[in-house]
Amino acid sequence: MDKIEKHIRSTAETDESKPLDKPEQFLFQLSQIPSFSERVFCILFQSSFHECISAVQRKVEILQTVCKVLQSGKCVMQILGLVLAFGNFMNGGNRSRGQADGFTLDILPKLKDVKSADNSQSLLSYIVAYYLRHFDEDAGRESCVYPLPEPQDLFQASQMKFEDFQRDLRKLRKDLNVCSAQTEKVSLQGPNGAISEPSEN
Repeated sequence: MDKIEKHIRSTAETDESKPLDKPEQFLFQLSQIPSFSERVFCILFQSSFHECISAVQRKVEILQTVCKVLQSGKCVMQILGLVLAFGNFMNGGNRSRGQADGFTLDILPKLKDVKSADNSQSLLSYIVAYYLRHFDEDAGRESCVYPLPEPQDLFQASQMKFEDFQRDLRKLRKDLNVCSAQTEKVSLQGPNGAISEPSEN
């Protein structure tokens, strides 16, 4: 833009007609709009605000759904109950571990590593098969429903951090405040860009 303005001044000083090309002329005309950068910022913010809010809302909804299912889902309780029961059975000879009332979640990834005597089946696959035989009446049918949250939702929820939510919302709030201030500034400008007094009506 500085080069365009310099070109216009030099042309005016030498009285030589050197018209601008259309792209440069277009940019120059845009620069003559009062508070052009502020207007562009507000337009861009307005166009992206709904999308940003929807993205945050979608993440929150996924997190809420996953937490609700994991905390109160009947199927989840049954599966965790099986893990506890089989764990207590396998540790039956150990007084300190054979009558546990619960277990820590870091045990779950290790279920696949516990193998049968002939190494043909893991504890995880056995628990799944037991659940399907004794708890899922629709097992093997089209009406069968996956008893846990969708794997994709589980993965997304596991990657979420409250710090990210706070950062995204802080940025939205900051941009919204800037947009509000710039909108007020532009609205007070007259047709020539001069600041006019706000109406008392």
